[in-house]
Amino acid sequence: MVGVLQPSDPRLIGPYRLIGRLGAGGMGRVFLGVSAAGRPVAVKIIHAELAADPEFRARFSIEVAAARKVSGLFTALVADADVDAPVPWLATAYVNGPSLSEAVRDRGPLLAAPLLALAAGLAKSLSAIHAAGVVHGDLKPSNVLLALDGPRVIDFGISQAAEAAPLDRSGLVVGTPSFMSPEQAAGQAVGSRSDVFSLGAVLAFAATGRRPFGSGQAVAVLERVVRGAPDLRGAPPEVLPLIERCLAKDPARRPAAASLRGEVTAAQATLALRRPEAGAGLPPAEAVMPSRPVTPPGPGPVAPRRPEAGAGLLRWRWRPLVTASAVAGILLAGAAGGYGLNTATGHQASPSSFAEAAGKPRAGDRIDARAAGASRRARTRSAAAPPPRITAAYTYQQGEMVYFVLYYADPGHDAAGFGFVGVDESDLPRQVFPFSSPGAGVVEAGIISYPLNQGCGTGQEYTSSVKAWIYDKAGARSKPVVIHLACTS
Repeated sequence: MVGVLQPSDPRLIGPYRLIGRLGAGGMGRVFLGVSAAGRPVAVKIIHAELAADPEFRARFSIEVAAARKVSGLFTALVADADVDAPVPWLATAYVNGPSLSEAVRDRGPLLAAPLLALAAGLAKSLSAIHAAGVVHGDLKPSNVLLALDGPRVIDFGISQAAEAAPLDRSGLVVGTPSFMSPEQAAGQAVGSRSDVFSLGAVLAFAATGRRPFGSGQAVAVLERVVRGAPDLRGAPPEVLPLIERCLAKDPARRPAAASLRGEVTAAQATLALRRPEAGAGLPPAEAVMPSRPVTPPGPGPVAPRRPEAGAGLLRWRWRPLVTASAVAGILLAGAAGGYGLNTATGHQASPSSFAEAAGKPRAGDRIDARAAGASRRARTRSAAAPPPRITAAYTYQQGEMVYFVLYYADPGHDAAGFGFVGVDESDLPRQVFPFSSPGAGVVEAGIISYPLNQGCGTGQEYTSSVKAWIYDKAGARSKPVVIHLACTS
């Protein structure tokens, strides 16, 4: 979430104009800034008292070097830095998404399917970080940002580069107690398997909404990390064995991040096989909501039009950058989207879509005359009942498919179906489905899941955007949401 600048906050750091606050901690503050060309960046500046400490400056230099080594798909791209400035600073690409801690706080623990999607993304992230010879050292929910196309691991403030000479900090415990590994808590040397333990603790938090080793005084928490059992009550059984393996006290018993990716894929496949129709590729009902009879999938999913034969090109979409003039929208809407947790308010509908959002279905929507008559009667009976509304959305990948999942509230108990159409250069045709016959989708109480073929893993991957909505028995629609679908592997 972006906050307003305080009177004491700087307005300019290096070449970047600061326009909002992103966060603050014991080491420094993070601001939303823009370059002269309007490029959004996250600017981290160190507290002045720490900047005067030569040892801390050396530590900050290590952070910047580590961030540059692994910068790219799985972390926030380093844009600029000045470690020798009177107040050292680091600028990275702005990730427009909430932290995992914010997402769980605002929307509760993750269910099995999105939790496995998060695990896959974080395993990839750690694999890339470790392949660069870096140990992160402080993986925790607030250091995981949920972008539309996957999680970003940030803040390498206590990272260790394999070839760097370690600072003389013998016996000093550095990190976040609730998410440290036992060896880290004991002040011992740490390696890549320490990050895997922290990954297990992060997944446990995402699965239960609780810190796995509790809270309280740091000394008590560290004692539980070293000798106590984690609290994993409520974690989905499909993910529990993976979390337990990551949280092994002995580093040698933990899987490497690279091998974790295979375990997550196997768990996702098992989850898919539990569907009413094996191989359909949609998440089982219990992955998104408590058990209830599910309508079996109908005909195959709609596929977007592919490029001309032989083109062999990825489909790219130009996406606008955030500029200073857009900061008011950022402050109102907050972070847009996340890995498996795309917020329903992440995109504002265009002016031309407001009538569509509030009005009746257009020509071509498949609502028959009897349904129309029922709609009129329902409108008369429940004129005061609020219409259904979409409360959240997320996406995840299974094979070539990317699924969008809609969470919706139905206070009037009259939601009747859903629809979607391609937008922003996506040529997906308009589709409208009553809940009684959801096509390739699956409908549960308060949840809709629908697959679209994005060619994932085929060498001709696509990105698409769809505008989706819920309609009620009276034919009125919820405010639509725009969802971006992209392959994550």
